[in-house]
Amino acid sequence: MKKLLQLIILCLVQFTHASERRADLIIFSYDRPLQLYALLESTEAFVAGLHDIYVIYRTSNEQYEKGYQIVQNRFPLVHYMRQSSEPENDFKDLTIRAFEDSSSAYILFGVDDIVVKDYVDLSEAITVLEKYDLYGCYLRLCPDIDYLYSWQRPQQVPQLYKIDEGYLWQFCAADPVSDWGYPHTVDMTLFRKKDIAANIITISYCNPNTFEAQWSGHAGVIKRRWGFCFEQSKIVNLPLNLVQTSYTNNPHMKNDEFKPQELLNLFLDGYKMDISSLFQVKNRSAHMEYYPEFVRR
Repeated sequence: MKKLLQLIILCLVQFTHASERRADLIIFSYDRPLQLYALLESTEAFVAGLHDIYVIYRTSNEQYEKGYQIVQNRFPLVHYMRQSSEPENDFKDLTIRAFEDSSSAYILFGVDDIVVKDYVDLSEAITVLEKYDLYGCYLRLCPDIDYLYSWQRPQQVPQLYKIDEGYLWQFCAADPVSDWGYPHTVDMTLFRKKDIAANIITISYCNPNTFEAQWSGHAGVIKRRWGFCFEQSKIVNLPLNLVQTSYTNNPHMKNDEFKPQELLNLFLDGYKMDISSLFQVKNRSAHMEYYPEFVRR
């Protein structure tokens, strides 16, 4: 009996330790149920060490709501938070609520045009984060990311320092107008919640674009901190269409391959994006032009 009790205590300690090495994910989505489905499907397939997922979403009409109901039926363990008819008034409140409800000490933000394209264990990333006292682990970056898609030009990769797990770089050594010099991104970067909580609560924002833009204005205070990336990038952004029109800091993004209604119709007709062709795809930029194939769900 004593040995059994000791075994139970040991298991509980190991479980608690394991739970401390997990992260939560907050996703922002607007009129993109098909893309959100692809993100959640790829996250399910390739991401380990993830605890809770929160989706803050908004729709422009009931047809899109039907699409999101399909997503919710397929991924019922995700926490869905629907915005109101006045989304500019509740976006920050919902973001803070998801951030505070998150039980993990680590967080990632994501947007619905992301697809995870390779296996990644967030518990390993957390270990690296703590081992080197890093600011963030950037799943969208790797030494190959030498093109800035948002401005349609090459970008210089800063001095990278090889470690066993991947690469380190210092933000102040990177071009500030580049993916490498842009530490506050909502493209699935792993952060300690305690490092970013003050910004999340105090800055002013009303949608994902203003959130990232305002947050980036506070990057100066951490410019001497370090980031981490793996040998290969783990995610890619697929800018198939533009839905956020109130603010954009990427004037050269094309965003016109598909109309939102076209993708919605495909999704409601029973189709999804085929993510298999993106597995371990080699991309030179964090955003990639891509013409997807659609298959039955």
